[in-house]
Amino acid sequence: MPHLSPFNWIFAPIMFWALLLTFSSFLWWNQTPLFPASQSPFSYPSNIFWLW
Repeated sequence: MPHLSPFNWIFAPIMFWALLLTFSSFLWWNQTPLFPASQSPFSYPSNIFWLW
C-alpha cells in the first residue's frame, strides 16, 4: 500500500518532528530572547537564520 511505503515511514516522522521542534523553538525564542538585539523588529528573522 502506498501509505505504508518505507519513504513515508522514514521521512514523515522526520518532517513531523522537525516542524514541531522549529515551531516550539520559535515560541520559546519569542518568550525568552537569546540576544539583547531581540527587541528589534528583526528578532524573528535573526532567530530563523541562527537556527539554520
